[in-house]
Amino acid sequence: MNAKTLKALKGSIAKWEDVVAKKTKDEGAKNCPLCQLLYRSNCKGCPVVDSGRGRIFCRNTPHRKWLIYTAPRCVGNSRVFDDRSRRLAQAELDFLKSLLPGPVKCQTVRSKKR
Repeated sequence: MNAKTLKALKGSIAKWEDVVAKKTKDEGAKNCPLCQLLYRSNCKGCPVVDSGRGRIFCRNTPHRKWLIYTAPRCVGNSRVFDDRSRRLAQAELDFLKSLLPGPVKCQTVRSKKR
């Protein structure tokens, strides 16, 4: 993941932290740093897609369940309004956090005793 994409991922995580905390609403691609960076390229290079767990436009991610549940109730701007919407927003936040690069794990190489 390049530095620009990592910065956008961290921005998207910050957005979802605010959504969970009821400080902001989800406006889809309008207020998603990852989408602002990669949406027009059909999500090419997006860590959601590159993870193999999501598909373009956040299909097959927790965001879809969030959107299906909240959008009809919030008329275009999804927000946390009950326990279920909070859990769904938290699932999206957790998913995005799981995409952060972690430390590289190295195997210990043992030398053969002679």
